[in-house]
Amino acid sequence: MADAVLCCLATYLEELEAAELSSFKVYLGLEAEREGQERVPRGRMEKAGPLDLAKILVAHWGPAEAWELALRVFSRIRRKDLWERGCREPLGRDVPPSLELTASDSCGRESASLAEAWPGGPKKDPQETYREHVRRKYRFIEDRNARLGELVNLRQRYTRLLLVKEHASRSRAQHELLAMGRQHALCLDQRASPIHIETLFEPDEDRPEAPHCVVLRGAAGIGKSILAQKVMLDWAEGRLYSERFDYLFYVNCREMNQARERSLEELISGCWPERPVPVAEIVRAPERLLFIIDGFDELRASFHQPADCSCLRRGERRPVESLLSCLLTRKLLPELSLLITTRPSTLETLRQLLEHPRHVEILGFSEAQRREYFYKFFRDEEQARRGLGLVRDNEPLFTLCFVPMMCWIVCTCLKQQLEAGRPFPHTSKTTTAVYMFYLLSLLQPAAGGSRARPPPGLRGLCSLAAAGLWRQRILFDEDDLRRHGLEAADVSAFLNMNIFHKDIQRERYYSFIHLSFQEFFAAMFYVLDGELGASPAGLLRLLDHHAKCERSAVALTVRFLFGLLNEERRGDLEKQLGWRISPRTKRDLLRWIQAKARSEGSTLQRGALEIFTCLYEIQEEAFIQRALDSFQVVVVSEMATKMEHVVSSFCVRNCWSALVVHLSSAEFGADGEPDPEGDACAALLAGAEGPQEQPLKPAPPPPGEKNILPEAYCEHLAAALSTNRSLVELALYRNALGERGVRLLCQGLRHPNCQLQNLRLKRCRISSAACQDISSALMTNQNLIRLDLSRNILGATGVRLLCEGLRHPKCRLQMLQLRRCQVDGEACQELSKVLSTSQHLTELDLTGNALGDLGLQFLCPGLSHSACKLQTLWLKICHLTPAACQNLSSVLSTSQNLTELDLSLNDLGDAGVKSLCEGLCHSKSQLQTLRLGICRLTFVSCEALSTTLQSNVHLKALDVSFNDLEDMGVHLLCEGLQHPNCKLHKLWLDSCCLSGAACRDLASALGANQTLRELYLTNNALGDVGVQLLCERLRQPSCRLRTLWLFGTELTEDTQQALAALRGSKPHLDIGS
Repeated sequence: MADAVLCCLATYLEELEAAELSSFKVYLGLEAEREGQERVPRGRMEKAGPLDLAKILVAHWGPAEAWELALRVFSRIRRKDLWERGCREPLGRDVPPSLELTASDSCGRESASLAEAWPGGPKKDPQETYREHVRRKYRFIEDRNARLGELVNLRQRYTRLLLVKEHASRSRAQHELLAMGRQHALCLDQRASPIHIETLFEPDEDRPEAPHCVVLRGAAGIGKSILAQKVMLDWAEGRLYSERFDYLFYVNCREMNQARERSLEELISGCWPERPVPVAEIVRAPERLLFIIDGFDELRASFHQPADCSCLRRGERRPVESLLSCLLTRKLLPELSLLITTRPSTLETLRQLLEHPRHVEILGFSEAQRREYFYKFFRDEEQARRGLGLVRDNEPLFTLCFVPMMCWIVCTCLKQQLEAGRPFPHTSKTTTAVYMFYLLSLLQPAAGGSRARPPPGLRGLCSLAAAGLWRQRILFDEDDLRRHGLEAADVSAFLNMNIFHKDIQRERYYSFIHLSFQEFFAAMFYVLDGELGASPAGLLRLLDHHAKCERSAVALTVRFLFGLLNEERRGDLEKQLGWRISPRTKRDLLRWIQAKARSEGSTLQRGALEIFTCLYEIQEEAFIQRALDSFQVVVVSEMATKMEHVVSSFCVRNCWSALVVHLSSAEFGADGEPDPEGDACAALLAGAEGPQEQPLKPAPPPPGEKNILPEAYCEHLAAALSTNRSLVELALYRNALGERGVRLLCQGLRHPNCQLQNLRLKRCRISSAACQDISSALMTNQNLIRLDLSRNILGATGVRLLCEGLRHPKCRLQMLQLRRCQVDGEACQELSKVLSTSQHLTELDLTGNALGDLGLQFLCPGLSHSACKLQTLWLKICHLTPAACQNLSSVLSTSQNLTELDLSLNDLGDAGVKSLCEGLCHSKSQLQTLRLGICRLTFVSCEALSTTLQSNVHLKALDVSFNDLEDMGVHLLCEGLQHPNCKLHKLWLDSCCLSGAACRDLASALGANQTLRELYLTNNALGDVGVQLLCERLRQPSCRLRTLWLFGTELTEDTQQALAALRGSKPHLDIGS
């Protein structure tokens, strides 16, 4: 009975606030003195938490007296609710000796049994009995950090996770994200939206009916099981789903693997605290039941064959796969609800079983939640602050902590080091290094002790881990252990070291403390030299399996494999464990990755981030350089975390043969924080985190410098620019560089060895101040000819700084893109000066800047200057009106170089186009391409355009799409097309409100015009008659058209066949319909 009292007493004490717990300790001493009992020494109680205080009470006074004393103190501190509930507990009664049982299931089953056996005790209804059992079972969880299996309070340790819902059809949902939880700290596209655990089963705008099935997906270590247990606890305490569900049942898939057959009654009975189980009453309202299926990916069942669920009774035993299949397909109790946790690898299997489930992704910890976890883990504020400070200084290590499992590992290592007074090594910047440090910390002797020797069965443990990996097993029985040479003494040592765990429900079964640790020890098996290490064939089998499977289950093992071959890790293994690494292993890995390079050609794109992650683990530049020597083009997409950026840049620095490097970040800022450019992203994070109490709030970062990538990222890229003389193109997209990052990058650009020609820094959080460094680079680097700074907030100040470099005699820049950079009229004055002096700038893109007519007026003097060499000018979406066209007309009539002009998405109107055409008709106009899409034109403007086609022999391409030209407009245009002087090659008339009548004029024009090669007529109601007229003309040998697009035009089968026949007779003709 002592265990039952201890459990219940700790449960009650956990409900006290901090101030109430302090009052409890004070009144406890006073109450003991009043009763003439011996007081507990004050020092013992002062720092004791609820569980430790419960242990002290039971040890000091015995279970019965401790319980009665606690009830009196609850009354003294005005917690009448606890006193009343405690008085109803059977633990306070004189229970007959025959009924004193050993506590089990966290004391839930025992107390319920005592209540039933004691005739005078209160009779509880089944639901309340079960809730009480669940409260006691899930109130405490085993702390993996405690070698003796001590418990921690789940509510105090639990930290809220980021959850997002997403469309079930999203292809990336099928991507296997292994133990590091890559890309789980952020939302990958705008279709994802935040969701709280409280609303998982509620309808929303996308789903008007409440879902009956919710799938929680996440990588290993991301917190799925803890979240499932927290749901059970919150329900039992009336905090969650109490209005929706009468009963929640937790099904552990790992345990289900140990049974051949089960019935629904047995599933329920296994969760119930006593016998008999009122199954009939429980299932009477199945719509009020929720089954939590935890760890679906751990099931060995394949679910390939459909289960026969007809006439299945709740007491009928079936194979586990069949029973679960009937539950998941809801053919057994169709009205029940399901909450399923799984790794991403089994999503496709679930989709075949489930009907319209809601998919929710667990993203892990945000940066704020990592801080919260540290304070909850240490509980001592000073230790938490010190530990957090140490880890934050090690940027890659802190980034790893977005995965809760990694957060626990790091905190565990820190706590051991801090308590032992040892410094924490700052070199632990790879996943392998962290795991190795954790392992070696477990082997360290106590302070002042002699040097510890590793358990003799450690090699057998590695062999066991590898065998389990191939057989997809994480639970091992005693026979498995013996087959790998592990004896009882070995197992005991591993249990004490917290490497191994004994299964709570089945004592004959063991597992590693986490799957990622099994993968770590499996990797050690493949690097060991000697009889107990893997054979060369076994290593090649592992690598081949990893290469063939895009979502390989051995991916993390392979990463660990590379990491263990690092010289420092090898030294640790040999020095600390006395293990020798086989020298052939590194050679085999190099050959494997070089063979992969040959199979991919000279471009590294597919699986690039996974390869880089493996190479980063080894941390040896010479090895990486040899491995990447064959790649000339490197493309890494969707980098999601700061760690992934550092990994990629580190490998790019060592890819000496690369000519082109593209590095693209995910939609959100690094490390789980949203990109401030996306309002929806900010709302996502704010909604997902919910209110959280922060023990320590650091000072806010400077404006614009929040969530900037670590300096190491740009340092690596700068090193690549200064050492790789082959690198000619570097494209960074959505990389949050910040001012410091740009400065580092420009140091590489200014290096004499830098041969870069094309630099694209689109949406890279570049401020106006950072333009000073870019300008300096333009003054010194004479190889750089293309620069894209689009979607950075440069403003007039930034453009002014840039122009200083552009005007420098040594600047050789030919193309400058400043799309959506907040360029205004003032900035246009600076750009105009550049145009009138630069001998090299030929392309300028100002799309998406609100220049207005005034800005264009400032720009035109430079465009008209005799020294201006500009050939291509993009002024799309620049808030221009017809007044601006008068200035442009003047430019067109004088410029001898301008050949391409894009004015799309400006409100020019017919009057504006008429002004433009006056300049185009001038004999000096050299314009070849004019784009006027969505400029609010009507057929009136077509008269001026037709005149231009008849007089301007240089105009080769005209785009007037998405304007209401109608058939009359095309009629006027065709007059120009038929003129002998018309040299037009391409004409865009998409979405111009045309009918079949326009096709008659176009067909006539095609007969006369010998230069038109491409005609685009998509999304017009041309009809079958109109298209048939075009077909007749196209059949003529004299028709020179090569491209005709008719997409979006409704056509009959006969017309489609006519088009098909035309394609057959003219294979060179591209007809899109």
